[in-house]
Amino acid sequence: MTTAKETGFVGKLPGALPGLALLIGTMVVIRLWVEPWMANAVVFGQKGWLIKVTHLNYILLGIIMGMLYRNVLFGGKLPEVFADGFRLSRLFIKTGIILLGSLYTVQAIVKLGALAIFLIGGFVVLSIVMVLWLGKLFGMERSMTGVMANACSICGVSAAVATAPAVEAKAAHVAYAIATILGFGILTMFISPFIGHALGLNDLQYGAWVGTGILNSGQVLAACLAFNPTVAPGTAVSVGEIWNIMRVISIPFAVFAVTVWYWAGHEQPQGQRKSLTTLLVEKFPVFVLGFLGMVLLTSIGAFGDAGIKGGPPASATIKMIRDWMQWIFGIGLVGMGGYIDFKELRQAGGTPLKVGLIVGVTKYVLALVVVLLIRDYLVEI
Repeated sequence: MTTAKETGFVGKLPGALPGLALLIGTMVVIRLWVEPWMANAVVFGQKGWLIKVTHLNYILLGIIMGMLYRNVLFGGKLPEVFADGFRLSRLFIKTGIILLGSLYTVQAIVKLGALAIFLIGGFVVLSIVMVLWLGKLFGMERSMTGVMANACSICGVSAAVATAPAVEAKAAHVAYAIATILGFGILTMFISPFIGHALGLNDLQYGAWVGTGILNSGQVLAACLAFNPTVAPGTAVSVGEIWNIMRVISIPFAVFAVTVWYWAGHEQPQGQRKSLTTLLVEKFPVFVLGFLGMVLLTSIGAFGDAGIKGGPPASATIKMIRDWMQWIFGIGLVGMGGYIDFKELRQAGGTPLKVGLIVGVTKYVLALVVVLLIRDYLVEI
């Protein structure tokens, strides 16, 4: 008798269709009906209050729906009829990460300058080392430590999702990392503008600080616009975003480094010990190479103009790729929400939160100190 595990992807596809239909149908309803309704609904006399105040978008709504399916509608376990479809959610997420490469070009990275690259790279490395050390100190699970290391060092959600498959992390690990960085980010999003104005920072200094010190990309954007709502070259948002983009570009390198760390110390069954080289070949996330390939293809104009700030608008092909990316991420994250088990979250304890806050606060304060020290050497892009 042929089992589901013995068949290939094509053989599994018919069994995965019910789950895939649920994932895709959920995202279609959210993007075509729920989001537009939230944008137009009038609450407390204000149109769009639900989005402006709660900051919910299709990504967060998708994760929430996946969690509700598993923990409320299905009573804590995915039914077999949907399980194979939900298992394909990681394939969607990896595909989306590859397409993320269409956001960047090598030429745009070069404009940042050596000082900015050195500073951003230094904070990424410092954050990874701190989390790995604290994870060992507090006895945190190795896969949880790996996810937290990149979530705290780069751009939060994307880095946590990208690292998870490389270090065999559970959905609960990703959920803990995302909850920690989003919680910390909300706090810094509100207090950063007040600190920036109190210290007399200009847009360049403020953008460099929050682009380095705040963990999540969306919250970097919000903190910059809260400081100066003007969107133009040289304003806080233009500086903060380009610094943040440089940090995001380091995702594949950070995933590679953490993957090496994870498998180098991973306990294997007696008699099955493998060399680090073998482990790297077997476990290296191939989608990272796909991401780098997309960056190179975008840089040589294979898809037309990339739409980088200051250049020509994005081509129709680039716009189409980015539209696909939104749908692919959305569908994949509904599936990821379906693997978040509330019982596992309760069992995980508060150690990940403790590690995330220690590293987050250190990075936030240290980034401000460094920017104040080098304020006269910052170069406006």
